[in-house]
Amino acid sequence: MTALKLVSVNVERSKHLDRVLPFIERETPDVLCVQELQNTDVERFAQAATSKGHIFVPMTREREGAAFSIHGLGMFSRHELTNINERYYTDKAATIPESDSSDPDTYTSQFRLALLADVTTGGTRHRIATTHFTWSPRGQATDLQKKDMRALLALLQEEDLVLCGDFNAPRGGEIFAMLTQRFKDNIPPQYVTSLDLDLHRAGKTRPHELKDKMVDGLFSTPGYEIRDARLEFGVSDHAAIVATIMKK
Repeated sequence: MTALKLVSVNVERSKHLDRVLPFIERETPDVLCVQELQNTDVERFAQAATSKGHIFVPMTREREGAAFSIHGLGMFSRHELTNINERYYTDKAATIPESDSSDPDTYTSQFRLALLADVTTGGTRHRIATTHFTWSPRGQATDLQKKDMRALLALLQEEDLVLCGDFNAPRGGEIFAMLTQRFKDNIPPQYVTSLDLDLHRAGKTRPHELKDKMVDGLFSTPGYEIRDARLEFGVSDHAAIVATIMKK
């Protein structure tokens, strides 16, 4: 089996570039999946990942104070990316929806999609998907999340793949259980949260709410074997996922 190294991380826009970019350079992943990637930072991530191919898909135009920034999903690879798909599990409007970083009620006003691509190493094609799933208050399952998860699973039901990203739904909850009916959870059980209490904005005011929020995920179908999965903290407000992927 040909191995592929994957890194997935929610980078919280441009807030942690001094941490996350050196981390990517050290890890040298074959494929890098990024959530909350700001459009103005795409080329910096491509350089850090020594990327031969990359994709950026906007999800929202977010207000922070008086300024707006566009952020979304990114995928970078040291190998060519092929068979690229954007699969939306919410309606795609004609314009990028707006949200406000200070108003949680607007957090669901974003495109929601799975970004998929093939990465070929050593003659073996790997199918990789990433998403930033629908937000909910305090990690509680909502009717909107249930609807969106059913739609996401329907979009991926025919695929043999590895799925990573920020799922905004903690392990042990109802939304997470919907995922594990279809996919294998590959985050080792000793990790009980993927939120960085030192870097997350709620880490000082509500640390008790973050300690059991394993919301970032690495899932696979039976055609893949995942080895050496780990979380790396001190990178962003979310821990980065690092793992070795092999197609059986």
